[in-house]
Amino acid sequence: MSRPDEPIGFGDTDLEHGETVLEVDGLTKHFAADSGLFAGVNFDPDRFPPVSFGVDRVEAVDDVSLEIEMGETLGLVGESGCGKSTLGRTILRLIDPTDGTIRFKGEDLSEMSDEQLRRKRSEIQMIFQDPQSSLDPRMKIGQIIEEPMRAHGMFDDEGREARAKELLEKVGLDPRHYNRHPHAFSGGQRQRINLARALSVDPDFVVCDEPVSALDVSIQAQVMNTMEELQEEFGLTYLFIAHDLSVIRYISDRVAVMYLGHIVEVAEKEELFENPKHPYTKALLESIPVPDPRESGVRGVLEGEVPSPQNPPSGCRFRTRCPQLIAPDEYDLTDEEWAHTRAFMRAVKRRTFEPMPATEIRREFFGGDLPRGEAGEIVADAVELVASDREGGNSSEAGDTDADRDGWTDAADLLLESFAERSICARERPAYDLESELGTETHFAACHLHR
Repeated sequence: MSRPDEPIGFGDTDLEHGETVLEVDGLTKHFAADSGLFAGVNFDPDRFPPVSFGVDRVEAVDDVSLEIEMGETLGLVGESGCGKSTLGRTILRLIDPTDGTIRFKGEDLSEMSDEQLRRKRSEIQMIFQDPQSSLDPRMKIGQIIEEPMRAHGMFDDEGREARAKELLEKVGLDPRHYNRHPHAFSGGQRQRINLARALSVDPDFVVCDEPVSALDVSIQAQVMNTMEELQEEFGLTYLFIAHDLSVIRYISDRVAVMYLGHIVEVAEKEELFENPKHPYTKALLESIPVPDPRESGVRGVLEGEVPSPQNPPSGCRFRTRCPQLIAPDEYDLTDEEWAHTRAFMRAVKRRTFEPMPATEIRREFFGGDLPRGEAGEIVADAVELVASDREGGNSSEAGDTDADRDGWTDAADLLLESFAERSICARERPAYDLESELGTETHFAACHLHR
């Protein structure tokens, strides 16, 4: 039986361990929000003409820049819907980028033709999240592993079979299962089959899109241990996407944190976990469950909802939920006054309190004393707009009338325009390179607290 000429995992590469293998610069991916016959047609009866045309766009990934070194694992973490999977698929050109460059070993993948990209696929592979749906149930696992080799014209039939069986053994499966179908395997075993398929063409770079999120915790550890062993043996580079910070801490060398299409923090693993610099990262870390029944209280809860990617906030995208939003420079506010004003502004915007008299609002949010100067005058106007005893308004027993709703809306607009929109967090997109305290590389944080 003929066998592959080269041992598995020892293909030629022109890069040394630690050199930059992937460089992403300004990578952007926007999607059209609507599709169909009337996509882009907007109707507003209060305007003339009432019909306008224009396609709304979802900013799934926006101006992302990253570098990944040969042989390392970069963990990419964030809430569901933040753009992690879209970023991974765009890097591999499974979906085409809207803008930006993707340099792999010095070559720009974003400029490659379909045929050039097809030939490059042997060096860049992907492991998908769902180990069931990513395997063709009609094919035997031997055929599944051999398929990429066949697509790239690697070896003859006997050589491919020998390589497939050897890979099955490498990922911890029995080569005698070569002729079984995917349904005969557990979820963890199916993910090992995905690993073998990705390694069949001897890649240098693998995007792992939440490869263990669908598995039991005990199986997760087994699969990640296998991935680490294969990385060391084959010299692999991973972009490991996950939403579970404990998984990221276990397998990553460096960590990038993503929020609403932006990278908000990048640092070495220990530096990021022990010395986080972005409020969003701190909130994620605080949300990790503590296995101690004596611990009480709610941990890591962020206020508000994630904004729509169709209309993301200006400046720092996290500012609408940030507990450390910076006060506008034009107001002479103490830290305590700003904390009270910020809490009141968000409570009005989200209508999280019942209508009450103005004196009760002042006592509830400001301890009875409004901020001094112009800021205090603005707050006083907003209080008057939402107070149940406001002039010309209705009492709280009168119900929620249109006038009540207009008062809340006007108050929210006044506070947001006067405070939130004038903060540096709204006016400038943050990007700061900081000195690492626990590592040797630069600690990037997209937060104006470090200006």
